[in-house]
Amino acid sequence: MIRVLIADDHVIVAESLSILIDTMDGIEVVGTANNGWQVLTFLETNEVDIVLADLHMPLMNGIETTIRVREKYSKVRVMLLTMSEEPAVIKEALVAGVDGYIMKRTERKELELALKTVANGQRYFSEAVVMRLAQLPNQNTPSGKDEISENIPLTPREIEVMQLVIQDLSNIEIAERIFINVTTVETHRRNLMKKVGVNSALGLMRWAMKNGFLK
Repeated sequence: MIRVLIADDHVIVAESLSILIDTMDGIEVVGTANNGWQVLTFLETNEVDIVLADLHMPLMNGIETTIRVREKYSKVRVMLLTMSEEPAVIKEALVAGVDGYIMKRTERKELELALKTVANGQRYFSEAVVMRLAQLPNQNTPSGKDEISENIPLTPREIEVMQLVIQDLSNIEIAERIFINVTTVETHRRNLMKKVGVNSALGLMRWAMKNGFLK
């Protein structure tokens, strides 16, 4: 069972989420918290796989909670469930190390998929979040504007590797997924980053979105 701790200062929201998630196969809610401090206290004595937290909470918001959880409980995954689509906020959450970022207007099916994806060691972002990330200025160029050609030729294998990198898979996981050795994955990844002019998975996600590789 995937054990979920819900953190939301609106009690009725937390209770409603708890009821909804408990209907999902293989997932159970093991507790609720009203703020980040309560999350940390709960984690001291309870086994939790995923903290599903609201972004805006008193005392300690979702991003601060993510940072604290990552510091003290590295095996616990953190996913934000929020109404905020501000690119700067999303970027801040990514820097904090959040494992998922989905919107509160999401449907039950996507929420279940997101929880299971994150529990499986991957990251999950709602489509709206990916769209907002694509709007962020390119930090790799002095002007902050994209200077990447839209016609960069990528091999089928590079495209395959790119799609797995965006899912936040490690080189070892990618090698196992597409049946090649880790050294070859590292070479493809290095060449791919050089070709499109980025140096991070976030930059690669933005480029892929803008160039039609990620829908």
